[in-house]
Amino acid sequence: MRNFRCYQQVDFDLPPGVNVFVGPNASGKTSLVEAVLVLATTKSPRTHHDRELVRWGATWGASSGEFYCDGDALASISVMVQGPAEQAQASDAALPSVLTTPKRIELNGSVCDSVLDVVGQAPAVLFSPDDLQLIKGGPKVRRRFLNTAISQLMPRYLDDLLRYRQALRQRNELLKQMQAAQATGQDLAPWTSQLVQVGARISTDREQFIAAVKQQATGLHATLSGQSERLSLRYESVLAGGEDPEQRAAMFREALERHHEQEAHRGVTVVGPHRDEMVIEVDGYDARQFASQGQQRTAALSLKLAEALVMQQRRGESPVLLLDDCLSELDPQRARHVLAVAEQFEQALITSAGIDQVLRESDHSAWFEIADGHIGQQ
Repeated sequence: MRNFRCYQQVDFDLPPGVNVFVGPNASGKTSLVEAVLVLATTKSPRTHHDRELVRWGATWGASSGEFYCDGDALASISVMVQGPAEQAQASDAALPSVLTTPKRIELNGSVCDSVLDVVGQAPAVLFSPDDLQLIKGGPKVRRRFLNTAISQLMPRYLDDLLRYRQALRQRNELLKQMQAAQATGQDLAPWTSQLVQVGARISTDREQFIAAVKQQATGLHATLSGQSERLSLRYESVLAGGEDPEQRAAMFREALERHHEQEAHRGVTVVGPHRDEMVIEVDGYDARQFASQGQQRTAALSLKLAEALVMQQRRGESPVLLLDDCLSELDPQRARHVLAVAEQFEQALITSAGIDQVLRESDHSAWFEIADGHIGQQ
């Protein structure tokens, strides 16, 4: 890491197995796992503004990493971003000559033209306290979960997602223009066609992924809850249940036709995968509305662990599992279950404010201490 969050310059190697990072709050533990996920997905889970990743006072920041699978080199990835303009003016450090755009991504030494080149090359799955919003938040949070997870599994999905968003933007703009008699249905038709085709594939991928996650998460949640609760997931969409993308495309087109008047009135596309929902239930009740804080945390953790297990099964290789300060909120029995799952992956990074008994008992590979922007192996 170079000028990444609180880190000025840090280099370190991680062995396979469970790696534990211990440090007080605000010491940089979350920034460490964030840096790994930025390499895996090109985006931060904590901010939509890349410039916020840059250490205060620096003009640029970067995270770089080399990934291995079963000991063999898998990918070398680097993400470099420019800092806020006001920092650039106040800092003596100049931007690297190679940083000619706000964000520069490299894969195996070559500059990438698109995130499609990188996402999925070195998969990683993060669980952090913020993931409680998976249960408590609105449908947009759960769609983001699906998009991030499936994109690492299937490069085609990310391509479809980008094309869908483009078609949706263009279609919505034309619907607004049609309200002012500045566009016609003929102008709308090509974008409707693209929306329908890629939306049908996105819907198929989402429903299949939710089914796979449900299969894993049900058992994980039962174990973490001491067999006292039952977790269930359901895909909710106007395209749910279609046998294949072709049938879903027909369903999508019919739904758009049914809502034509509503679209004309509102000037936006009112149905489609951008309105999808993954309903999460505990003991048959909507977890968002009726689950306790503890039940919601257990459900969110089960979902993220299930995501990692599905990724491991489908890719035939282990993602890096990132668990950010998740054990402190669990009782010892549940924490042991989580660690047992973590040990199934080739590598796991676990952060904690302190070394408790459960962590001491775990089959860990290395301990690291984080303090004041420095990382040292114990």
